[in-house]
Amino acid sequence: MVAMALTISCGKKDVEPRSAAPTQSAAPAAAAPAAAPLTPGMSKSLKRNPEPPFYNFDYLGPIHYPAVQKSPQVPGDDEVMITGWAADPSKKALAGGVDIVIDGVPYSAGYGTDRSDVANHYNTPDLAKCGFQLRLARKQLTKGPHAASVRVIAQDKKSYNEGPTVQFTVI
Repeated sequence: MVAMALTISCGKKDVEPRSAAPTQSAAPAAAAPAAAPLTPGMSKSLKRNPEPPFYNFDYLGPIHYPAVQKSPQVPGDDEVMITGWAADPSKKALAGGVDIVIDGVPYSAGYGTDRSDVANHYNTPDLAKCGFQLRLARKQLTKGPHAASVRVIAQDKKSYNEGPTVQFTVI
């Protein structure tokens, strides 16, 4: 399950109290740090397998099961987490990794988070660490339409299986 923090503002800017001494000035506010660049995915140079992947695309930001939602919308002013689980479909074992393809560009997702629920469901203890996640910083995606899909890298890292593309809109 993904937890997201939301900061709400009443729309008023904080006002610096005026100083009686004209020589005193407030220090400028620190600029927000730039979003960390995403790590390029490894699947770009691998062979695509025609079979569907063995995975589940759990969340796209606050959207649960985005692949079955009609016209999902994601707020661009919030951090967006893309999460799920994946395994090598040919072996029903841990994959060699996961790439998330955003607008045609593969990015490496963190792979190996705890998913004991998946291991228990499939009665396969080896799948206990099959979770993946990709964190997109605030405003890392521009407003407007986007596409995302999940590529499950084979355990031997020579090929991948890709799920269907999910169309979504950043608002």
